[in-house]
Amino acid sequence: MHRKGVSTVISAVLIVGIALGLTSTAYIWGSPLIQKRQEASITEKALTQFSQTNQNSLPKMVESVANDRGVRAFTAGADGGWILNEGEDSIEFTFTSKTANIATGIGFISLTPGAQCTGASPPNSPSPSIGTLGQDSSSVVCVKSQTQADYFVITYKIWFRELNDNPFSPTQGYRIDLIRDPTGLASSAGKTVKVTFDESTQQVAGGKTLITKKIKILLI
Repeated sequence: MHRKGVSTVISAVLIVGIALGLTSTAYIWGSPLIQKRQEASITEKALTQFSQTNQNSLPKMVESVANDRGVRAFTAGADGGWILNEGEDSIEFTFTSKTANIATGIGFISLTPGAQCTGASPPNSPSPSIGTLGQDSSSVVCVKSQTQADYFVITYKIWFRELNDNPFSPTQGYRIDLIRDPTGLASSAGKTVKVTFDESTQQVAGGKTLITKKIKILLI
């Protein structure tokens, strides 16, 4: 009876040991896969948040505030950094990931139909630099992916260009002018961007009336 009891205890210990060993092995092999899937989910969410097919994306949000006024807030689904360039009327977001859903090492590519990110002044600006009212989007989304060590650096850059009613002899133009909210900075490592309508102005020159919508950007 004593030997049988000892054997039962030893068997139980062996079973527990084997189970723990299998669990550890599964964790060691499965953890990187789980992490990669999580990273891929974040990367895909970022693409959605900057895609103009999504009405709640940042470029569409800015256009909505320009047209309807008011205030809206955007929160990125990844940890990264923001840069607002008032001179370019552009805003960019950069983050790192173990996965990339954008071709790597080829520079900025456009996510906006009918536009390229091949302008020379400023570099990678929209081409054509002026779109057509009622046909083109005032926002142009450019994205690039670069490898660095064992991860990818992904940058989304949204430009806002002028739109004219006629590319050859325009009589009316429209543009969104990004300006920094005086309570914020031109760069931030936060996740939130507050978009606020500031004012609408009109300027007549050379027979063309240019309507400018000033939009305040607060990086939080």
